[in-house]
Amino acid sequence: MSQLTTEDMSRVVVAGTRGHLKTTVEVAAGLSMIHINDFGGDEDGLVLGVPGQESEEISRRLTKMRGCAAQVSPAADQQELLPAPQVRRILSSSIDQQVGIALARFDEINALKAESSQIDEELEVLGVLAPLSLELELMGGYGTVTSFVGTVSSLSKARPALSAMGDSVIQMTSEVGKKDVVAVFCRNEAGAKVHETLAGLDFQAITIPESSGLPSDRIVELQGRKDEISERIENLKDEGREWSNANGGMLLGGMELLERDLGLAMAPVRVAVSDHAFMLDGWVRTEVASEVGEALSKVCSHVSIEKFEPPAHSSQYHHDEDKSEMPPIAFSPRTYSKPFEMLTDVMGRPSYGKIDPTFFMFLTYPIFFGLILGDMAYGLAVMGMAWFIRRRFPIDEMMRNVAGFLLTIGLSTLLFGYIYGEFAGFEFLPHGHCDIDHIIGVAQCEAAYLPDGTHAHYHWDSAHSPWWVAWMTHLYPNNGEFYTVWEGPLSIVLAYPFHRVSTNLENLILITIYMGVLHILLGLVLGFRDVLKTHGFVDALFEKGSWITLLFGGFIFSYGFLVESASEIMMPGAAMASVGVVMVMVLLAHYEKMGAIGIPLGVLESLGMLPKVVSYVRLFAVGVVGVKIAATGNEMIYEVMAHTLSNISHASAWDIVLLPFIFVGWLLVQLFALVLGVFSPNIHTVRLHFVEWMMMFHEGSGLPFEAFGFKPGRVEVE
Repeated sequence: MSQLTTEDMSRVVVAGTRGHLKTTVEVAAGLSMIHINDFGGDEDGLVLGVPGQESEEISRRLTKMRGCAAQVSPAADQQELLPAPQVRRILSSSIDQQVGIALARFDEINALKAESSQIDEELEVLGVLAPLSLELELMGGYGTVTSFVGTVSSLSKARPALSAMGDSVIQMTSEVGKKDVVAVFCRNEAGAKVHETLAGLDFQAITIPESSGLPSDRIVELQGRKDEISERIENLKDEGREWSNANGGMLLGGMELLERDLGLAMAPVRVAVSDHAFMLDGWVRTEVASEVGEALSKVCSHVSIEKFEPPAHSSQYHHDEDKSEMPPIAFSPRTYSKPFEMLTDVMGRPSYGKIDPTFFMFLTYPIFFGLILGDMAYGLAVMGMAWFIRRRFPIDEMMRNVAGFLLTIGLSTLLFGYIYGEFAGFEFLPHGHCDIDHIIGVAQCEAAYLPDGTHAHYHWDSAHSPWWVAWMTHLYPNNGEFYTVWEGPLSIVLAYPFHRVSTNLENLILITIYMGVLHILLGLVLGFRDVLKTHGFVDALFEKGSWITLLFGGFIFSYGFLVESASEIMMPGAAMASVGVVMVMVLLAHYEKMGAIGIPLGVLESLGMLPKVVSYVRLFAVGVVGVKIAATGNEMIYEVMAHTLSNISHASAWDIVLLPFIFVGWLLVQLFALVLGVFSPNIHTVRLHFVEWMMMFHEGSGLPFEAFGFKPGRVEVE
C-alpha cells in the first residue's frame, strides 16, 4: 500500500466451539495482526466471555511484582531483549521467593522509618522537659495530686500567679528556646483553681512519654536507637541496590511476560459466547488477510474475511456515517518517515481511505525547521541528542522514533547551516560587494563597466569569526569566495551562499510567502482528492475547489498589485478571487446548510486565507531572531574574551580573573540559544502544519489500529 494513504482493511469474523476459544485467542495473539472489536453484549443468545481461571493468580503475582518494581526502581536502559525461555524458567522457580525477600526488606525499612519518626516526636517532647530535671514517672500518675505539665505564654506572669497560691502548689519552670515550660503540682481540690490560672496564661499541656528516669537519660537512649535505625536502613538500602542490580532486569522481564499472560487470560471478555460456541469480530490488514485466515482455519470451524468497501455516497455534502462500523486505521509500513507518525497521531489518524499526512510532513517539516534554525553547530547538537537517545534506549520503540525525528531535523538544520554559512551564531563566510551597488553576483559584476569605462570588480571581505570557526570556509568552493545567484520567475532569488541576515533577508521573506502559498495549496489539493473520492466532483469543487480558486486569484492579484511590470494580471486575479468568494458563499449557504447567513460569512471566511499565507513569514522571522540572539552573545561576550586573550600581556589581573566567568557566560548564552532553537522552531513548525496546513484536508477521526498481541519491550515475543 502506498505511504500516501493508510492500509486497506478487511472485516474478520471467527466462530467455533467454546472449548477452542482459548486456543483461538492464543493463535490471534501469536499472529498479532487482528484488531478485536469488543463485544457490546447486546445480541440475543450471546453474552460476554469470562476470564480464564488463571487470571486471578496472575493478577496477584503481577501486583506483588509491580509493588516490588516500584520500590527497587530497576534500570530501564536495557541494551537487548531477554530470551523468553530464560524468563519463563525464572517465573516458574525463584522469582516469587526473591520478590518476597525484597518486599520483606521494604516492609522492614518502612517499619524502621515509622519508628524513627516516633523517636523524633518523643525527642522533641523530651527536649522541652529535660531542663526541669524531673524524672518522667514523677510528672504524673498520682491519686491525690493533680499535675499540670506544659507551656505558657509568659513565665514572668506565670511565676507570680502560681506563687500567690501559697504552699498548696509546687511549681517548676524553665525556658527552652522560645518556649516557657511549667510543671505544677497541687492537691486535687485545688486543681480547678490552678487550671483556671493556667488557662489565663495560654497553657498548652504536654503529653508525657511512657517511660521512666530523667529525660536527659532517655534522650541519650533514644539517640542511640536512632543511630542504630539509620545504620540498619542504609544496610537494607544497600542490599536493595544489590538485589536490584542482580534481579531488576529479570523482574521487569517477568512482569512483561505476566502482563502478556494476563492479556491472554482476559481476552475472552472481549468475545461473544453462548453456551457452546463463541464469535470473535475484528479487523485485519487486507495485505495479510490470507495469512490470518489460514492460521485461524486450523482452530476454528468458521472464518470469514471480507474486504471493507466504503459506502457509496451521493453528491450531497452532508452524510451520516456510523463510526462504529468504520475500520480502524493502520499506517502503511515505512522506514525513514516512521518517526513522523507521532505528529499524525497528535492530530488523530485520518478517516478510512483519506490521505495520510505523515509522508508529506516527513518532507516539509524538516525543511521548515532547518530553514528557521539553520546553524551547523546546533544541527550537530540536535543530531548528538538523537545519537544519545538511540544509544540510551536501543530497544524502546518510542524513543527510537524520537531519535529518528531528532536526527532528521538535525540533518536539515546542518544542511541549512551550511547554506547560510552559520556556526554557533557566527556568520563565517566572506561577504562580497561590487563596485556597482545594485549588482550582487560575481559574474554580473565582472561583466559590468564603471562610468569611466573600466571593468567593475567584485571585492571580498572576510567575516568576523574566530579561527576555530573560520576554517570551515575550506568546506566551500574557492574557500567561500564565490557567489551564485539564480533569478527565477515571480521575483524569486536563490543565492549560494545565502546570507539570510546581512544580504538575502528580503529574498528569504519572499520565499517564505511562496512556501506558504504552495504548502496551503498542497493541503487543499489533498483535500480535493479526499472529497472527490468519497463524495464526488461537485462536493470537491465547492468544498476545496473554492479555496483553491480563492488562493490562486488572491495570489495573482497581490503579485500584480505589488509588481509594477505585472500590473496587467491584477484584474484577472481579482476576478478569479471574486469567483472563489462566491463559491465559498455557496459552500456555506447550501452545503453547510447555513442559509442566508452564509453569504456575509463567506466574505469573512475568504479574508481568512490572507493571514494563513502570511503566517508562513514566521519561517524567516523566528530564525532571524534566534540567530541574532546567538550573534549578540558572541559580540558582547565572546569578542570581549577573545580581545582579552589576544592582549593577555597587557591585561589586568582583574581581567584575567574574569576570563573563566566570561567563558561560562558565553557558554550559557549558547546553551540558551540551543534550547530556544530546539523548542521555538518546533513550536512554529508544528503550528504551520497542524493549524495552517492540516486544517485544509485532515479530519483526524480515525480509530487507531491496535492488533491483539504483544510487542517486545524487554523480552522476546514467544
